[in-house]
Amino acid sequence: MEEAAKLAPLFKGVRYHLLEGYNTLQWPVKEDGTDTPLLFKDGFPFPDKKARLFPVKWTTPLEYEEKYDIHLNNGRLLEHFHEGNLTYRSKGISSKTPSVFLEISPELAKERRVVSGALVRLISPYGQAVVKCHVTNRVKGKEVYLPMNDAGNAAVNLLTSSFADKDTDTPAYKDIMVKMEIVEEKGDDPLPRINHRFGNPNPQKGVEVERKWSRGDYVFPGDLVKRKGLKTNG
Repeated sequence: MEEAAKLAPLFKGVRYHLLEGYNTLQWPVKEDGTDTPLLFKDGFPFPDKKARLFPVKWTTPLEYEEKYDIHLNNGRLLEHFHEGNLTYRSKGISSKTPSVFLEISPELAKERRVVSGALVRLISPYGQAVVKCHVTNRVKGKEVYLPMNDAGNAAVNLLTSSFADKDTDTPAYKDIMVKMEIVEEKGDDPLPRINHRFGNPNPQKGVEVERKWSRGDYVFPGDLVKRKGLKTNG
């Protein structure tokens, strides 16, 4: 981290001890550890301090039949990286999020008589996916949330279209409407009780590199190269 901070001015003041206990820093971070919650407060990085804006033409959102009455939002999970191809292999992580799940609001759950653990089928004009529900107030009304981190099944990709933004080529992931059918009324909650969403989060202790350095068999990489008589790049 110290090496990264030296190379990247945005992370100049980032240190592990400042991040312990679920603390966060918003870059740029000054050398004294002061972060920047509001970026570009004193202007943008141009001589006149003004931003450069380029207008684009409005893209009309996709239209859906009335039967597709639920907005499917999607994105990332705290616990996983990308689709989870590697992080799902970690027992420490996958024990907290064993599989993909659908976040559904209490009001929608009540309306559709859905409980946590119920298995539902989401159907869009482009495909369908079956997933278990987790009722939570993290979503509201008729919006549901389906994480993209889904080692293997890629549920959200089964529901998306081939449409993309004309300027960025970004797929229309946020522009999805679905209808929902109940496959199984009851089942186990897809989120186990040890997940932090149930309270009592347990912050990680960090990388604890000092413990590694103190091992009797550990040799710093640079020292190892020198011992072998190899030249370094300085």
